[in-house]
Amino acid sequence: MERNEYRENVKKSIDDIFDQIEVLKTKADNASEKVKQEYNQKIKELESLRDQMENKLDELTNAADSKWDDVKETVNSSLESFKEGFKKLGSLFD
Repeated sequence: MERNEYRENVKKSIDDIFDQIEVLKTKADNASEKVKQEYNQKIKELESLRDQMENKLDELTNAADSKWDDVKETVNSSLESFKEGFKKLGSLFD
């Protein structure tokens, strides 16, 4: 997979997760105050991870050929952390 295609796939994954977060925000409006507080904390963490992911995607785009695999591995790891954070957020509503 070439860089631009990979970058677009990762960006789409991030965007899809944040679309799902918007759905959870609606659910949070009807949740208890404790759940809202936990939710808001997790959202801030995920937003920070999103910013880090976007920075890593920029690194990926600008990486030299010799560093591309290393940066790609870092991006994959960050994306997995991001997805795990989202799963934890969703579990607040189970």
